[in-house]
Amino acid sequence: MEVWDNEYPDSSEYTHFYTPYIELVEKGNIISTLSTQMHELFTLINSVPAERAFYAYEMGKWTLKEVIGHMIETERVFSYRALAISRGEKQSLPGMDQNEYMVGNNYNKRTLSNLSNEFLAVRVATIHLLSNMTKDMINMSGEANSTKVTVRAIAHIIAGHEQHHVNIIKERYLN
Repeated sequence: MEVWDNEYPDSSEYTHFYTPYIELVEKGNIISTLSTQMHELFTLINSVPAERAFYAYEMGKWTLKEVIGHMIETERVFSYRALAISRGEKQSLPGMDQNEYMVGNNYNKRTLSNLSNEFLAVRVATIHLLSNMTKDMINMSGEANSTKVTVRAIAHIIAGHEQHHVNIIKERYLN
């Protein structure tokens, strides 16, 4: 049996803030979900007309390129958390202020193709990291942003965070 089969997190494994993300993820093998998402988002990004790349659906909102950049950097942060916690890290891992991370970014100077390729590289790395974990690693818990979280929950948060933003992209950026 695949290590990630039937590994859906219990609500005690993460803070309530992440509930909406995790609820977007269907029960099943999270590695398969992440892989399917990878192909779907890569295709979606590469289908976006160039003139939509700088679109923001409201004043003060991120451009489409910035949303994609946010998705990439958030996955990097959460993958690091999964790595650190799976290795027994005892220190609380730092939080991530998404708005602070956006200050000084260069996403609008990059092409959609460049961003989609970086997303692909990050997602492949995430899949390799998670798919090579043991059951004991998946069950480990640690602290990130001053809250308890398990590796299992982090994997689902990554998938749910992506789905959340894909939904926004389709509804508000490409409609």
